[in-house]
Amino acid sequence: MGKINFTTDEASILKAYKLSSQNPTKWEEIDHDLEDPLSDLITSQSNDGDGDPLGLGGVTDLTSLDAESKMSVLISSKSFDPKAFLSVVHPNATYQDLAAGIQHLQSSIDARSEAVRVLVEDNFDRFVAVKASTDALYAEMREGLLSDNAEFASRPLVDYLKRSAVKANQVFLPILENSAKAQKLRTTLGVFERSKFFFSLPGFLVESIEAGRYEAALRQYNKGKFLLDSRPGQLLPVEAGANAGATAQQKRILDKVWANVEKVMGEMKALLLARLQEPGRSVEEMERGIEILLELNVPEDPIWTYFDSQHKRIMDRMNVTYRSGVSNIDATKSRTAPELSSPNALRQILSAQLQVCTVALESKAPEAVIAQAGGHEVWQAIWEMVKNISEVMVSSLPNFWKIARSFLEGKFKRPSSSRRSASQCKQMALDIIKLYINLISEFFILSDVLSNSSTSNSPEHFPSHSNSLTTAHWLIKTLNEVQDCVTEIGALELGEGGLVKGLMESARWRFDDVLVRSWLRDANYMYALESFTPDPSSLSTTLYLVHLESFMRHLATSAFKIAGGISTDSGSGALRVTQQDIVPPAFTLKITKAFLDAIYAILDGFVVLVAEEAPPGNTRLLLVISNFAYLSGLLIPGMLSQLENALGISIEEDRKTLMKAVIALDKTLFDGYVKPKAAAVAVILREGILDKDMDWYETPQPTEIRPYMYKALMGLVEIHAQISRVAENLLERGMYALVENVAQDALLSFKQVKRFGMGGMLRATLEIEFMHQTLARYVSPPAAKTLSELYNKISQAYARRPGDENLQGNLDSVKRTLAESRRATGIEFMCFRAAKERSGKGKKDEGRERGKDRGKDRDGKGDNNTAS
Repeated sequence: MGKINFTTDEASILKAYKLSSQNPTKWEEIDHDLEDPLSDLITSQSNDGDGDPLGLGGVTDLTSLDAESKMSVLISSKSFDPKAFLSVVHPNATYQDLAAGIQHLQSSIDARSEAVRVLVEDNFDRFVAVKASTDALYAEMREGLLSDNAEFASRPLVDYLKRSAVKANQVFLPILENSAKAQKLRTTLGVFERSKFFFSLPGFLVESIEAGRYEAALRQYNKGKFLLDSRPGQLLPVEAGANAGATAQQKRILDKVWANVEKVMGEMKALLLARLQEPGRSVEEMERGIEILLELNVPEDPIWTYFDSQHKRIMDRMNVTYRSGVSNIDATKSRTAPELSSPNALRQILSAQLQVCTVALESKAPEAVIAQAGGHEVWQAIWEMVKNISEVMVSSLPNFWKIARSFLEGKFKRPSSSRRSASQCKQMALDIIKLYINLISEFFILSDVLSNSSTSNSPEHFPSHSNSLTTAHWLIKTLNEVQDCVTEIGALELGEGGLVKGLMESARWRFDDVLVRSWLRDANYMYALESFTPDPSSLSTTLYLVHLESFMRHLATSAFKIAGGISTDSGSGALRVTQQDIVPPAFTLKITKAFLDAIYAILDGFVVLVAEEAPPGNTRLLLVISNFAYLSGLLIPGMLSQLENALGISIEEDRKTLMKAVIALDKTLFDGYVKPKAAAVAVILREGILDKDMDWYETPQPTEIRPYMYKALMGLVEIHAQISRVAENLLERGMYALVENVAQDALLSFKQVKRFGMGGMLRATLEIEFMHQTLARYVSPPAAKTLSELYNKISQAYARRPGDENLQGNLDSVKRTLAESRRATGIEFMCFRAAKERSGKGKKDEGRERGKDRGKDRDGKGDNNTAS
């Protein structure tokens, strides 16, 4: 591999960089191709090996000399300077050296001249030949190519050059023009590169604003403004010593760019001011915008722009939401209102709803059914209206007040104080709260609790065909929305002076008032739910009592919740933690009164149920009486105790009054069943005892019991069967009462008999004793006393006559007749015997039955003697 030459070629360097020397003192661009100042230098560099012309052996280092000095030193250069040569190459030569050098130089010249002479002599013939050829060629060219017509051969060339110039203009002129433009662009780009920040500032600001980086835009704006005011030369450099025109041009450029910057910043100010008036912005975003606008020193005060616009927007949104909500409620109400074509239509509609809802109360998810009952569309529209108004409040007021509180603490204030008082922003927040309270109060017709006033009707927007359970569900749900909003407002610590607290108290009072009115209305319709279906857990009562208890408990609990007895505080997420609070006395009195009035209304419904039954049948009456036994014994006392525990009160006097009413109504219903039955039996007894064909003084000794007694007892068997079938728990009470009435009627009938003979006395004793023994199980102490009076009355009315001495024998005969009659009617009157006596007899034959009866008759003889 050859050796690489790294020797510096000075001529090449100067030509490449268009310089005249390697140490320039000013900017220069020399075209060496046109001026050719380096030709001598290049030639001399190629002849560096010629040596010293004086032959003194001097060596010169030309690398340290510039091009001009080199040209003056080199003997081959056209600008050779002998003085410079001697001073550079032989600065220390003596006169003798120079003289010797002259001789050497002369010798060199002579030698060269001799060489030339010899060259000419040796090639003279060639020179002559060349001269002859040249003359011949010239003569030929004079006649042809160099003739006068061809202008010495320049015309075709000129034509070619002209056409080439035209073509070159067509081809290269655009290129040259573009090159000039490119050069100008390069120059401009150079200026822009040096002032890149300033010229790109408008674009950067636009990008920052579009990306929401307002702080970055503000920083760059302030930086540009500082540089423009203090260092304009750094933004757009001007050469030193430039004239006034350049300076003016610089100012025009800077002013034009800065005008674009101010335009962009004006758009940003307008955008930020507009954003202050928009809803849904976060507090941080609003505060950042206000701070930026304050720093930009906009003409408008941004904090009051925010307060005025947001205050107006919130107030307008609440009013619009309220009006649209009321319109929707009215439209929904008119669309879903039922046609009440008859006076009982509303009762039928509510009864059907209550039937479904009370059954749902026994399920695991009753609210899903109750919430969808009649009128729920209107209730949902009401709830949505309240919810939407509350959302406007909760979504806007906290942010508004947070910024207002910061302003009251001294933040966001302009250096030049505003004429408006800072406390005005607090009044704006209070205006929003007052509007919310006014809208809710206007819709629900709220009143002060202390006024203890209750409107006679529900608000006109409420559905009239909604049952009380559905009403309670939606009232609680609506109240929860108001409560959540009030809680949010209270957490702001606005110092609203108890406005929201008063709103909640008034809303609770009004909602309880609406619920109580609906509660009492439905309590009067509850009897329609009685289907007289026995309760599987207690066959002596109906399922109506189960539904009734659920109905009362649910509504009492709902009224308790509305009154604030069970607070629903919003926890994390959708869960609610319930806790029991103290209910104000006014609410306690209202709930207690409503509860008692509802019970009285329900009791009246029992009377309606009995009145609707056809006279021949008494099934409903028995079931109602049976239900009354459960009501008075367990249900009502239990519900009253639960109410007392929940409200923390004692209603002993009201309890006593209610129980007296229950007992009185129970007695009325019970007598309504027993007395007609007893009267029917009494008619039979009276007809038999006071039969006009019966002469109690002359009648002979009895040998049998007359049919009327069997007929009367069979009437009691039918009654016994009916009570056992319908309400077995009333059997003893009913039979005791019937026997007492029958005994009393028998006594009254026998008192009308003036006297008894022996036969009449024995017959009356036989028949009454037969009835007594047959009904012995249901003979109560009052009935036993009445029968004892009856025996005494018969004994006292007995008129002894001659021949009545064999009384004991006659009595024995009567006893045998009694025993035989008892045995003969054992099957018919088996229902009057105790269960222990009847057990096992169903599968015995009649002979065994009669044998047992005979044993009992023997035991009964003593009783007969005692009775006699």
